[in-house]
Amino acid sequence: MPMRLDRRRAIAGLFAEVSFAGLPLLVVLMVLLRYARGGEVIASPEWSFGAAILFGQALVKFSTGVAHGGRAAHGPVALAVTLILVLGLAPSLLVLTLILIDTEADPRRHPETWLGAMQVVLFTVSAVTYCVFGLIGEIWRHGANGAGHAGTVRRGW
Repeated sequence: MPMRLDRRRAIAGLFAEVSFAGLPLLVVLMVLLRYARGGEVIASPEWSFGAAILFGQALVKFSTGVAHGGRAAHGPVALAVTLILVLGLAPSLLVLTLILIDTEADPRRHPETWLGAMQVVLFTVSAVTYCVFGLIGEIWRHGANGAGHAGTVRRGW
């Protein structure tokens, strides 16, 4: 018998996991503030690194839920996976690569402003993606019938 999913606990758990992904950014900010360079936190590659991890973990949680639930329509699942890969994971890794090339080639050089802004946007989108697709995965993993009528997952979504 599937265990009943407590949505509040699932959401709290997902937010806790996202918080751990943001923890290295807090450390970087504290170090940069210590040396009066707090404005450079936007250019730190940890944003893109964290975004790539969160997009990847969203895929894992989502696909694990689909594998356990087995009731989702293939088309929407394939679309969701493709969108996460193409619009999330790939751009995060590309921005990470460009920032690392800039900073490693010449440590005195700062990455382009648009790269810093893009990685912050990607990190934010990855956190939302992780929470949304992680929750969908948790609902499917625990089985819709274990969540009661409010958690019923219709065929497809």
